[in-house]
Amino acid sequence: MPRKPNEPLLSAFLVWRILFVSLIMITGSFGLFLWERSLGTSIEEARTVTVNTLVMFEIFYVFNSRYLYHSVLNLHGRFANWLVWLAIILLILFQMAFTYWPPMQMLFGTAELDAHTWQMIVTVASSVFILVEIEKFFIRLFMPKAAVGNSKK
Repeated sequence: MPRKPNEPLLSAFLVWRILFVSLIMITGSFGLFLWERSLGTSIEEARTVTVNTLVMFEIFYVFNSRYLYHSVLNLHGRFANWLVWLAIILLILFQMAFTYWPPMQMLFGTAELDAHTWQMIVTVASSVFILVEIEKFFIRLFMPKAAVGNSKK
């Protein structure tokens, strides 16, 4: 549905969502950076963890973005757009090159990550998906039906 000409580009709800998701991503990305540094990890490895965490956050959030208010925890929400999956596969391949390919390591100052570190990255990054789905649940629960509507927005 097109926006009315007198409406702002960003509604109060969209400003809230941007701030909410940004706070999750910033906290998780910088949190893992600080965690890695506190363990004595090299700056190269800590930066690699941070960049990969941010990219994984974006991958998880792309699924939340399909609908503004409704859950994506259904087959259509997860699998209806094969181009999203293609983009994710390409992004993961690029991230693997960024992390493991020596020319990219030299160019960007990155370091290899072990399986445990990847598990930590994916766990932290998945928090955005979980928290936004919880937020959507409460919006549907407490907002008037007219505000949320039956649309899949």
